[in-house]
Amino acid sequence: MKRIIINKKLVADEIQRFLGPVDLNDETMTKLFKIATIDKVKKHAMILTPGDSSDYIGLVLKGMVQIYHYLDNKLVSDFFAGEGCGFFDVESFLNDAPSNVSIEALEPSVIAKFDKKQFLELCAEDDRIDHIYQKILQYGIIMSNQRLDSLLHDSAEDKYISLENRMPGLTSRISSINISSYIGVTQETLCRIKSKQGILF
Repeated sequence: MKRIIINKKLVADEIQRFLGPVDLNDETMTKLFKIATIDKVKKHAMILTPGDSSDYIGLVLKGMVQIYHYLDNKLVSDFFAGEGCGFFDVESFLNDAPSNVSIEALEPSVIAKFDKKQFLELCAEDDRIDHIYQKILQYGIIMSNQRLDSLLHDSAEDKYISLENRMPGLTSRISSINISSYIGVTQETLCRIKSKQGILF
């Protein structure tokens, strides 16, 4: 199997783009990646399925993943993670419970997985890594609150713009089905929004 070479400085820069200022110097990155498992996954590969335990924190090194669930047999997109963005089922991770969501690679992807037990041991030993963990949780809470607020109060077009502003280029990398599911509109409405934005299909 071909060895995957990780540019830790580039990965640190990508993480800080999402989390803001955190101490990701070479020593910290080395500690983190000593406990990481690196997986290369194909497009549409399942990274987590309902019933599994989300016992790791994932980090996208390359590619794109989606967290989603089904409600009344309808796909509901919950979260997208691109390069430098972490992902995991928070409820399953914190409660050691089976997951109710699926995590799927939307592109051929390279994923780093940080084992929960080893990661929390590092947090107990190193305040810098514990700070990173707290920032990850804060990011998830903020994103969830912003999405809920947007779903309740924003127009369909504003929801689309908000998604693109949060992850520039995302809407050109994922399908219309996933976009419309995430922002809670029909594909016909999404088509009108894209046309208004001057986006060609």
